[in-house]
Amino acid sequence: MSATARPKGRLGFLDPLRGILALCVAVYHLSVWYDLTQSGSGQNMALAKLGNYGVSAFFVLSGFLLFRTATWERIQKEGVWRFWFRRFLRLAPVFYLACALNVAFRLGMGPGPTPRFLLENLTLTFGAFHPNHALVTGGWYVGLVSLLYYAYPALAWLREKAGPRGGLVFLATLAVGLWLWSLPSTLYGVMDQPRWNQFHTYVQAPNQVFLLAWGGLLAGLHARTEERLDPKVALLIALPLLWLLLRPTPQFFDHLVALTGWLRYRYLLIITVLVALAAFTRDGKPGWFGKVLTRLGAWSYGLYLLHPFTMKLVAPHVQGRLGFLLSLGLAVLAAAAVHRWIEEPAGRLAKG
Repeated sequence: MSATARPKGRLGFLDPLRGILALCVAVYHLSVWYDLTQSGSGQNMALAKLGNYGVSAFFVLSGFLLFRTATWERIQKEGVWRFWFRRFLRLAPVFYLACALNVAFRLGMGPGPTPRFLLENLTLTFGAFHPNHALVTGGWYVGLVSLLYYAYPALAWLREKAGPRGGLVFLATLAVGLWLWSLPSTLYGVMDQPRWNQFHTYVQAPNQVFLLAWGGLLAGLHARTEERLDPKVALLIALPLLWLLLRPTPQFFDHLVALTGWLRYRYLLIITVLVALAAFTRDGKPGWFGKVLTRLGAWSYGLYLLHPFTMKLVAPHVQGRLGFLLSLGLAVLAAAAVHRWIEEPAGRLAKG
């Protein structure tokens, strides 16, 4: 297999991982909204890290899948516009649905729908201005991934022109360069802001897009070798890494503290290695639990965007753990429905 050849079939255990990550994000948000854990407790800190670094893992995963599967040869064959159209169909339909629900029912999940913000959201360009111009909770992720999609044909061309070894050097340079760009924001920029502006600073491109490049570097390494891990070996490696991520030290009460400073990079290295383990694991026959997670992985995008809506639906009537469980269950059902009736038809249109 050449260094940029498109792999055949599924890639390791990335589909189940996607399901786990989406569940982590939804459980974290819902646990905060329903006030289920005490600030500073071990459970609260673990959920905060699972939820927030679950989103970070999605960035690494998105970069890996794009750089691993979308070769410059394929883009040349189909054309850049066709490439953009296929990627647009992956993001836009469910995102548009979420934005429309938020605006129509005035749920307050984002800024007011001014003409400028409507145009930015319709064109998926808001990530270039501010990711929190998204008209729905969690949409900042969509805005930043869209930036990668817009830029990717040029990146794929540069990687191809660099050749097999040079392509890997290009990916490493991109990963390191964008990481260096993140240093001022991660180390100082977020927590130096007024409280109201800290999260708005955290989600901006300098603080996030290097994770897409880290995924791209993993993709380059994955393409260079056909060696794969046994699933049991991968699990044995993953367990102590999860312990390092979730152990209740250092204690924090403000969740942004765990998302800034050198501590953030330590956690990001852990989740990047976990994504790598899932990618480099040899395909095998999944058991019933693996099949459930794989199915949840297929629904992950809808689960990520729609769980705030089920909370808005349930919370006025039911609180506490019951409200949490109802919201999560409805979010999974909604994600399954939009996958069946929106994402699958859009996928068929993209292949047509």
